Amino acid sequence: MTLFFNTLNELNLGYAAIYICMGAGFLFLRKVNKDEIGPGYWALSFFLNSVGFIFWSGVVPLVPWQYYLIGEIAHVLGFFMLAWGAYRFAGYTYKKWNTIAVLTWVVIWALSIVLGTRFTVASMYTLKFLRIILFITIGIMMLVRKDQHKHTGQNLAGAGLIAWGLYMVVFTFLKVDRFLSLAHGFLVGFQMLASFGMVAMVMDRIQFKAAENEKRIKRLEGLLPICSYCKKIRDKDNDWQTLELYIEDHSKAEFSHGICPDCFEKHRPDR
Repeated sequence: MTLFFNTLNELNLGYAAIYICMGAGFLFLRKVNKDEIGPGYWALSFFLNSVGFIFWSGVVPLVPWQYYLIGEIAHVLGFFMLAWGAYRFAGYTYKKWNTIAVLTWVVIWALSIVLGTRFTVASMYTLKFLRIILFITIGIMMLVRKDQHKHTGQNLAGAGLIAWGLYMVVFTFLKVDRFLSLAHGFLVGFQMLASFGMVAMVMDRIQFKAAENEKRIKRLEGLLPICSYCKKIRDKDNDWQTLELYIEDHSKAEFSHGICPDCFEKHRPDR
């Protein structure tokens, strides 16, 4: 989020309302698709950012440095939830360098907060660039990560995060006093663009799973070459598999073995 020290209280409250609604949307998406972990992180991210905006609005009866600091902490936590959810959903796994990069980012951020009263301008620019680095880095990582899934949503989310970061680069140096509403409109727009991309990522994943299930069903349809004696099935590689193994490999079915009444009468051990 671009840091405007003189932002109107009503504008921050408006942002808080928008983020609460977006967080609720991702929470609903998490409820209807419990297999995916990303929407849960994104819901928490937007809720944390809404908390940050509430404190930044000044409606909480605290001294300025207190409500600014609490709001800043809530925003940072929200940004990391957003980034971590996208990172995990895109298929990346935890690496040692993740911890090093996060710790470095946090140390620089903490120093900027502590030294903010002595070096106000330098601290403000450092906090902005830390956000820029976070958004652009995760956006690029999402764009370059390609797997067997469709990546329409992933590309949109990555482009939205990069645009969010580039917006902050531009408006760090560009005065927008005459076009303040337009600037804030683009900010919300880029945030929404990234959010739509994340929703599309979930839809891409659902479509991929549906296509995979359809392939499994088709493999079980039609004529299957089966041995007349041992009942093994010949697969596409001309290998012969037991009936149980073939079905387990081509579907989600699992077998539990028992004995039917006719076979019990025929093979009962006391005869």
